[in-house]
Amino acid sequence: MPSVINAALGPRFQAVLASAWISKHAAAKYVQDYVRQVQAESKARDNATREPIAFAPPIQVQVLNIAEGSSYEALDAINGGEDSLFHARIKQNLVYGVADGVGGWNESGVDPSIFSRTLTAFTADAAQRTFLLHDSDETDPKDIMRRAFAGMRFDSVPAYGSATELVMSLSLATGRLRTAQLGDSTYVVLDGQQRAKFVAAEQQHRFNMPYQLTIPPIDDSGRQVGGGKKEEEESAQFFRPRVQDEGSAVAKEARRLVDEDDFADLSSVGFDTPADAREDAHMLAHNEVVVAATDGLFDNVRVEEVERLAERFMQAIDKKKQGIKNSHTADLFGGLAYSVAAQAVANYIQNDLRSPFAERAKLAGYSFSGGKPDDVTVMLAWVRETARVRAEEQIREMQPKL
Repeated sequence: MPSVINAALGPRFQAVLASAWISKHAAAKYVQDYVRQVQAESKARDNATREPIAFAPPIQVQVLNIAEGSSYEALDAINGGEDSLFHARIKQNLVYGVADGVGGWNESGVDPSIFSRTLTAFTADAAQRTFLLHDSDETDPKDIMRRAFAGMRFDSVPAYGSATELVMSLSLATGRLRTAQLGDSTYVVLDGQQRAKFVAAEQQHRFNMPYQLTIPPIDDSGRQVGGGKKEEEESAQFFRPRVQDEGSAVAKEARRLVDEDDFADLSSVGFDTPADAREDAHMLAHNEVVVAATDGLFDNVRVEEVERLAERFMQAIDKKKQGIKNSHTADLFGGLAYSVAAQAVANYIQNDLRSPFAERAKLAGYSFSGGKPDDVTVMLAWVRETARVRAEEQIREMQPKL
């Protein structure tokens, strides 16, 4: 009965999902141009008082209002350097996450960006193929990660290398967030006052060696390659799952083989598998924010800095939303995602910064100072109770009449 009532009334919660990303190459080019502009401005200033040049790296931003009646289109990969992200909706669940290709494979002539994008594409597909009996049933992020990685192996896609991955599932029916984390892509849960109430720890074998999913390059054993569907979006190459008739015998056999994959061949030689992913769950309340990101963020930005940015933006949003539409409030939240990513870039170009990465390096016995240039990908989820949002909208509509 509760699931029937919930389906009739709609989800108890809704969310605004704001994603922002920039590759380290795009950031480096911007910083070089920015420094030239500042130097030229300084020479031409002649002691005249002028406004400083704003630091505004070309960060890509996407903002989605995840609510009943709002338009939505899933995303399975981005051109974020070696980073990628995805999001998908399954009944009353929002499944989303990030993957970070391990750059060390470049030395072997393997492009890790193809692997990370392909991984998020298969993860988005696995999420959307999840069977749920009731609208309010929850999705299992660790199982989604497992089926996605097994699907990549079954399709024999020529995407090799490694990637960390963070898969998150937010139930809009209950406000419960479930997570599956493999590696150093992590997240922070901020309460309604924008203070961290949970900080996920990195999952490392040792310093700078995170847990990761791996498909080694083919060898002379003749492993079959060429599966999947190759895509090119904004010059970003990756592979999507094969398109199959869901009811066909071939598709049923594929699902059986994927479900039976226990990754024994990988674990037997020391590779990490989805079984190693750390699981957690959090009950979220109205106005709480979840900040998920690849290590490009948390290697360079402290949690306290994220708290301050969130507090400033959420206070500004609270003041402005009294007189603006809900959709515009979502756009303002996108500014927070941009600012968090921009802070990472601003920090990692500072050679004398005591960055979180530098402090961890020191603890591990290494000498390192400053920030750590990297691709930066962040996903912010702002959770709100539907009833409160509707009440706020009604108050705004009444205000001109009062």
